[in-house]
Amino acid sequence: MNAIFRPHGKFRVWIEGQLLITELTGPWNRELIEYWAAQALPLASQFSAVHPYIAITIVHESILCPADAIDRIARAIQFSRSQLHCIENVIVAADNVDGKDLLKSTYHRIGLQHFFNDFDSAKHWAEQAIIQHGKSSV
Repeated sequence: MNAIFRPHGKFRVWIEGQLLITELTGPWNRELIEYWAAQALPLASQFSAVHPYIAITIVHESILCPADAIDRIARAIQFSRSQLHCIENVIVAADNVDGKDLLKSTYHRIGLQHFFNDFDSAKHWAEQAIIQHGKSSV
């Protein structure tokens, strides 16, 4: 990691069943995304083709970040789908999260197709998607 700045923002990441969950408070920068990716990789590596996962990121305060952070998120999404066993990446951001409407199309462009206003809705969707994925893999 070639850090120019210290990481801005904060996060925590954990596994819950077949979900890789991150709670993220923004705004953030590329350095935080790189640190987050390094912390999430050992957790994501625990999944397999027969036990895949969905990544859920819960955003608090602000979803705003610079373009280089967006690029780094796009690379992480691509890596999770091609090298790990990630079925999908989803975002949870309540309506009061700064920048949600402004950046939603940008996040769609880099592969984040599913936005939810609350964690329970995202978790329910993810659990159903994992079940469907299992049925289609048989």
